[in-house]
Amino acid sequence: MGIHGLTTYLRENKHVFSRSLSLSSNEHTVPLVVDAWSFIYEIVHCADLPWVYGGEYSRFARLIEHVVRAWIDVGLELHFVFDGPYPALKFPTLVSRITQSSIQSGLLFFRTSPTARAAPRFLRETAILPPLAYSTCVDTLIRLIPQLELECSQSRKEQQRFPSPLSVHFADQEGDPYAVALAGRLGAYVAGRDSDFVVLNADGYQGYVPLDEMLWTLTSTSSVPWDGEGNGFQVVRKGKSKKKRAAPTDLNVKAGRGILPPDALDPTDVDAQLTLSFAVYDPSTIASHLGIPVSLLPLLGALLGNDFTGAGSDDSKPPPATTAEIRSKAKGNLQRLFFERGLTHAQRVTRVATTLSGILAAAFSTGAGAGGKRGKRQIGSVMELIDAAVTALLVRPLDTFATGEKEAIVERIAEATLQYAIPKVEDADPSLGADAERRLRWVSDVCPLHMPEACPLVANLSRLVGGRLAPEAYDRQAEHLQKVRKMYVDAFRRGRLDPHILDALQTGTTWPRTFLEDPDKESVQRSVGRPIRMWTYAVLDAGVGLPSAPEPEPEVDKDEGNGAESEDEDEDELIDVVEEDEDEDEDEDEDEDVATRDPLARLRGALKELDGSDNGEATDHNPLATASALSPPRWLPKTVTEYVRRGTRLVPEEIAITPFPEIVKDLSLGEDDSQVPPQLWPEGLRKTALLRALASDRQSVAGIPEESLLGVLAVRWVVRSMHLRAQENPGVKERVAERWTEVEAKALLASLSAQDPRDSTEAEGETREAVTVIERHVQLIAQTLAALDATEQLTQVLLLTSTIESPARRLSGTTCHAILNGRIPLSAVEPSADIWRACVDGLEDAFAPPTQKKKDKRAKAQAAAAAAAAAAAVQKVGGKGKSGGGRGGMFGMLGDMEA
Repeated sequence: MGIHGLTTYLRENKHVFSRSLSLSSNEHTVPLVVDAWSFIYEIVHCADLPWVYGGEYSRFARLIEHVVRAWIDVGLELHFVFDGPYPALKFPTLVSRITQSSIQSGLLFFRTSPTARAAPRFLRETAILPPLAYSTCVDTLIRLIPQLELECSQSRKEQQRFPSPLSVHFADQEGDPYAVALAGRLGAYVAGRDSDFVVLNADGYQGYVPLDEMLWTLTSTSSVPWDGEGNGFQVVRKGKSKKKRAAPTDLNVKAGRGILPPDALDPTDVDAQLTLSFAVYDPSTIASHLGIPVSLLPLLGALLGNDFTGAGSDDSKPPPATTAEIRSKAKGNLQRLFFERGLTHAQRVTRVATTLSGILAAAFSTGAGAGGKRGKRQIGSVMELIDAAVTALLVRPLDTFATGEKEAIVERIAEATLQYAIPKVEDADPSLGADAERRLRWVSDVCPLHMPEACPLVANLSRLVGGRLAPEAYDRQAEHLQKVRKMYVDAFRRGRLDPHILDALQTGTTWPRTFLEDPDKESVQRSVGRPIRMWTYAVLDAGVGLPSAPEPEPEVDKDEGNGAESEDEDEDELIDVVEEDEDEDEDEDEDEDVATRDPLARLRGALKELDGSDNGEATDHNPLATASALSPPRWLPKTVTEYVRRGTRLVPEEIAITPFPEIVKDLSLGEDDSQVPPQLWPEGLRKTALLRALASDRQSVAGIPEESLLGVLAVRWVVRSMHLRAQENPGVKERVAERWTEVEAKALLASLSAQDPRDSTEAEGETREAVTVIERHVQLIAQTLAALDATEQLTQVLLLTSTIESPARRLSGTTCHAILNGRIPLSAVEPSADIWRACVDGLEDAFAPPTQKKKDKRAKAQAAAAAAAAAAAVQKVGGKGKSGGGRGGMFGMLGDMEA
C-alpha cells in the first residue's frame, strides 16, 4: 500500500527524515489519528494469530482492547479512521491485490501437501486476513468508548463528565485524506502502514508515525528484594542457592512485540514504568530535503507510483505500449515508462525530486541583471508542470510515442495526483460537538469535516431525495426519504453500516470478502452469499435508490432525416468548437498578462488547486443540486456489479436487481402502504422480514436470544442452501457430498456460543496448534463466514443492529476445527437445547446421515486375519467332534443337516 519504494527510502534515511518521541505517562495528552485498517493488519501480524481455521476473533478482540488501553495509559488520545467506499480509480489495484493476497494464497494452500502446509513458515507466508476482522474491530472499539469514558470520569473524581479518550470515525470515501484532514483539525499525528501519509499534508498535521516502528519497553525494578538495612547482606533461605543478590538500582527491561505491549504490569511493582517510543516523519522536512515545495509531494508520489497508477503490479510484463493500454487503468504500470529496471528505490526518488526541482528552477529563474530572461519553458498550471515532468522522465524518446500517448500518460498522472487533494475544512458549527460529548467539534450534524451539501456521504444517500421521482411521488415520499437518509447517515457514523454497502450506492459495485476456500468449487460468495445480498440491494434501492444508467439513445436516430439537416448539425457542432477555442485563447491571453505582472501567480494558484485550498470551484459544485438537475426520461433496469472469485481470478459479474415490491410480494408481511420504505417499518415487522428473507420465520428461531440469532440464521441458511443444491442435482456426487451433518452444525454453533470471549479454557489453548486442517472443514467455515457476513449486512440495511448483535467477536475457528476433528468432545461444548431446536426446526430432512469412518488398510488387514483365524478354529473344533476323525468340511456340514 502507498507509494512504491518510498517506505524503503525513508527507512534507509531515517536519521535524516525523522525525529523520535517517547511517552511514558498520561500527564500530557497527545492526539493520534490511527489508520484502522493498518491497525488491524499490524495486530494480526504481530500476534501471529492462526488464520487458517477461519479466525480467532475472541483473541483478536482482547488484543485490540489491550493495545488501546496501553496507548491511553501513556497519554495518547485516539481517533480511529476506517475507509469508506472504494473509488472507481482504485478498482484495478483492488483486483490485483485481492487476487494475490487471497485467491493465489488459497490456491497454493490447496495445491500443497497437508504436511508442508502445516508448517508455521508456510502459514505466515500465505496468510489471509479473516473476513470478520473488520466487524470485530469496530464492535470492540465501540464497546470500549463508554467504558473508557466512565473510567476517565471516575479517575478525576469530579462530577463533570469527560469525553472518552477514544473515538471512531468513518471516512466518506478514501480514508487517507480524511485522516490527515482530521489530524489537521486536531493538531495530531497519523499512525499507519501507508506511505501516502508522507505526501499528504494539511494545516496542523504533525506528521506520520509508522505502526511497525513503534516500540514498547517495560522497565521495572529487580524481583529480588533488598533488605533495606544497608549492611551489605541479604537473607539467604537456601544454602546451596547460586542466585546472586541484585542491587536496588538493577532494572529489568522487557520489550513488547511491535504495537503489542508487554504483559500486564505486576501490581506489587510500584516502580514499573511502560514507555512507548516511535518515529515521526514530517512532510515539510522531507520536502525540504528533496528540494521541492511541500505542495508537490502528491505529484512526487504519483510519479513514483501509487495505488492509482498500477504500482506494485507484475514487473515481468512489458510496459503499456499503446494509447488504449495507457488509458486503461488495468493495463500495466506507468512507472515502467519512467525508470530503468536496475534503478533502486532511492535512485528513483532522487531522480523524480531532482527533475521536479530542476523544472521549477528553470521556469522561474532570472538572469543576474535587470534584463535577465526567464526560463525557456513557462509553467503556468499544474497540468503544464505534470507535462514537463512526464516529458523529462520518459525513458523512451518522444518520437517513438504515437499521437495521444504522452497526453494519456499525463492524464493518468494528473488523476493519481488529485486523489491526494484535501478540501479545505469549513469552520465548525459552535452549536455542535460540545466538549462534554466529543473532543472534536463537528462542522455539521452529519459530518465532522463537511457541510451537508459538500459531504460525499450525503450525496450518495440522496439519489431519491435529489429529484429522480415524479413530482407527485416526491411530494408524497420526500419526508420518508429524508428520514431514511438521516437514519443511514447516523448509522454509518456510528459504525452500524458497513462501508462495503455504500459501494453499491456510490459506484454500483460490491466487493464480497474473499477467504480460504476450495478453488475447484464454486465461490461461496456466489452460492451462499449472493441470494442474501439480493435482499440487501432491494432494501437499499427502496430506501435511498441504487444508481441506474440512462437508456442510451439509438444511433439510428442520428442518421435519419434529410442530408441538409445533417449538414446543418455538423456545421453547428463545428461552430461551437471554434467558439470554445476562441474563449480559451482569450483566457490564455489574460493568464499571460497576469503572469507578466506576477511570474509566480499562476503556479501559486495551481499549487493551491492541487492542495485543495482553492475553494472557488468548491462553492459552485453542489452534488445535491447536480442530482436534482438530472431528470432523464428513461432508465435501464438497475444492476450491481459483484467482484467474486471465478476459478483463480476475480471477475466482475453484473446482477440484475429485483425491485423490493416484487421480492416481498410472496412473503405476506402485512404492510400495505407501499409508499413507506422498509427502513421505516416497525422493528417487529423488519425483524420478520429478515427471518422470512432467510427462510427462518419460525417461532423457535424468533424466541432465541438476540445475541445468538445471527449465528443460528447463518447456519440454517447454509444447511438449507446445500440441501437445495443437492436436490437440484440428485445425480451429482459433489452436490450430495456438500450436505451438512448434524455434528457439523453443532460444531459451528458451539464455536459461535454466546460466552464471554475472555473465558478461554486451557484445553482450547492446548489444541490450538495441534489441530489438523481438513479441506472439508475449511469449506464449512468458508460457507459459514460468507453467510454471516451477508446476513450482518442485511441486518444493517434494515437498521436492526441496535437490538441484534453480531456474533463475530465470539467466533473461534480453532474450536470448530477441534470439535470436528475430535480433539474437543462435542458433549463438552454442545449448544443448548433451545439453540439446537431453532437450528433444526423445519430442516429435519436437510441434514446428511452421519459419515462412517473409513478403516485404514492396516486395520482392514488385521480384521480379515482375525476373521480367518476364528473361522479356522471353528472348523477345526467341528471336525474333531465327528466320527471319521480327519474328515470334516462339507461332508461334516451335510451330516449336521441330516441330524
